[in-house]
Amino acid sequence: MTSPVAAPEWLQRMRQEAAVVSGTQLGTQAREDWLYTAPKDLLPSTAIADPDEIRRIVATNALPDAWQVLVFVGGVFSPELSRTAPESSGIVVEPMAVALDLHPGDLFARLGRSDAEDGIFLAMDRERWTDGTFVRVGADQKTSGTVQILEVGSGTSWLRHLVLLGEGASASIVETHVSPESTTIAAHSVTEVRLAPGANLSHVRLRSHGAGGHHYGALLASLESRARLESRSFAFGGALARDDYQVSLDAPDAFALLHGLVKTRGTEKADLSVKLRHASPDCQSDQSFKMLADDRSQANFHGAVYVDRDAQRTAARQSNRNLLLSREASVNSRPQLEILADDVKCSHGSATGRLDEKALRFLRMRGLSESGARALLVRAFAGEMVLPLPEGDLRDRVDSLLGGE
Repeated sequence: MTSPVAAPEWLQRMRQEAAVVSGTQLGTQAREDWLYTAPKDLLPSTAIADPDEIRRIVATNALPDAWQVLVFVGGVFSPELSRTAPESSGIVVEPMAVALDLHPGDLFARLGRSDAEDGIFLAMDRERWTDGTFVRVGADQKTSGTVQILEVGSGTSWLRHLVLLGEGASASIVETHVSPESTTIAAHSVTEVRLAPGANLSHVRLRSHGAGGHHYGALLASLESRARLESRSFAFGGALARDDYQVSLDAPDAFALLHGLVKTRGTEKADLSVKLRHASPDCQSDQSFKMLADDRSQANFHGAVYVDRDAQRTAARQSNRNLLLSREASVNSRPQLEILADDVKCSHGSATGRLDEKALRFLRMRGLSESGARALLVRAFAGEMVLPLPEGDLRDRVDSLLGGE
C-alpha cells in the first residue's frame, strides 16, 4: 500500500477528513443501531498470527473452483498465497495498492462516496485502510468465474474493497473472513458496490473467526435501473462481530436480495444492522435473516427499510426469524419500516422461539440421540439459507460450520 506521504493528494485529504469524524464519534454508543455493542470493543489489543497457521488457514479456506483468489493477511495483499489470472478485456481484478497507480480516476470518483456520514467504522476504515480489492467489469462483460477475497486476520487490519459493474455486466464475488482459533485479532473490512443499469452481482460473505476474533464488516451498495444484487451472508464464531448493510435502490426496477444466517455459541456476541433505502419507484427488495444463539451467547438484529416519498409501487419484504438453543442465550430483534410513499407493498416481521419439544420427542422415539435430534432441527431451520448456494466447496464449507447443535 502506498504510504500516507506518497499517497495522492485526494486520498490524503480523504483520510484527514475521516480522522476528524472517527475521532469525535468513537466513544459514543447513543445511536439506536449501536444499542448493544460499544464501538470501542471492536478495537482490542491484538497479536500477530503464526505464519504456519496462516498457511494452513489459506489452504483450508481458498476455494479450489474459484477463478481468482486474492489473499490478504493482516490487511496486506499476499501474492505468494494468492491465485490470480491475467487481466482480460474489460475486466480488472487487482489489489487496491496497484489500482491506486493504474486506475486513479475510478478510485477518486467512487472510493468512500457510499459511506454514511455518521458511520463510525466507515470513517475509521477510510482513514486507515492499507489495501483491498478493486474489481471493475465493463459493459456487457462477465467474470470468468468467482472472485474470492480471502482475509486472514492477524493483528489489527483495515481493508477497503471497491466493485464497479458497468451496464449489463455480471460478476460473482465471495468474501471469506477467517482467523486462527486462539489469536486475538481485529479485522475491519468495507466493500463498496456500484451497479450500473442492468448489472448483476452475486455476493456471498462467509465469516468464520476463532475465539479471539473481533470483526467489523460492511457492504455499501448503490443500484441503478434494472440492476440486481443478491447478497448472502453466513456468520460463525468470533468473540465479537458486527456486520453492516447499507443498500440504496436509486433508479426504477432495481432489485436487492439480502439473506443471512448467524450462529453464536459460548459467550460470543454478533450484531447485524441493515439499512435499505428505496429511493426510486418500481423497485423490489427481499430481506430474510435467521439467527441461532446457543449457550450464553447473544445475537442482535436491527433492520430498517426506508421508502422515500417518490418511491411509489415499492415492494419490500423483511423477515427475521431466530432460534434460541439454550435458556441462557438471547436474541434482540428490532425490525423497522419508514414509509413516505402511499402506493407500496411492504411487510416486516420477527419471531424468536426455542426448539420444538414435541418434534424433539418424535425424533428421539425414532432412534435419534438428543444431540442428533437437535442437530436435525437446527439444519431444518437453517436449510433455506444454505440451499441456494451452488453445490461445491463453498456450500460444503458452510455446511461443516453449521455442524450440529
